[in-house]
Amino acid sequence: MRVQHLFFFVASFGVLLVSNPAGGQTIVSMGRGYAHDCFTYAKAGVDPFDGVSVCDMALKEDPLTPKDRAATYDNRGVMLDQLGHGEKAADDFHMAISLNENLGDAHVNLGSILIKQRRYPDALEEINKGLDLGMSFPLIGYYDRAIAEEMSGQYKEAYYDFKKVLEIEPNYAPAIERLKDFTVITKPAAAERQG
Repeated sequence: MRVQHLFFFVASFGVLLVSNPAGGQTIVSMGRGYAHDCFTYAKAGVDPFDGVSVCDMALKEDPLTPKDRAATYDNRGVMLDQLGHGEKAADDFHMAISLNENLGDAHVNLGSILIKQRRYPDALEEINKGLDLGMSFPLIGYYDRAIAEEMSGQYKEAYYDFKKVLEIEPNYAPAIERLKDFTVITKPAAAERQG
């Protein structure tokens, strides 16, 4: 009986963070107001500076439910991260989680910040929690988890998570690029010794 073993090699370990881990956004249940506009800015990914201002207005002026307030903090955190304000973004993700601990997106987004801080075990813990809770864009969770796994030396797990991203979204360019760094080699198991 032949047994196949998979060996994973990463070709270019030095450029792992060239493409930043992306953060998912949370859908706000309100159909109008600053909170909805905050979500729109976060989802579009353009003009995060103005988007943060709109989120500030939502948090200050909109009569938000705790769920919508948590989502607004999460959305503002996504844009703060885009602006390079990682610590402020992390504060917003923590606030979102404190308001709604079941908000999977905020856990994954916090995990993205932890990756940038090279705190990979903590990042994996948050991302796994977010994936378990469910999130708006699961492919982002799997992608971020794959980055954290790769950076932790868990190449096999990273490979399969990048593949999972492509099952969800076959044309997701960051995952396609990351998979180019992997070489999968199959080898037969050594013949069993006879006693």
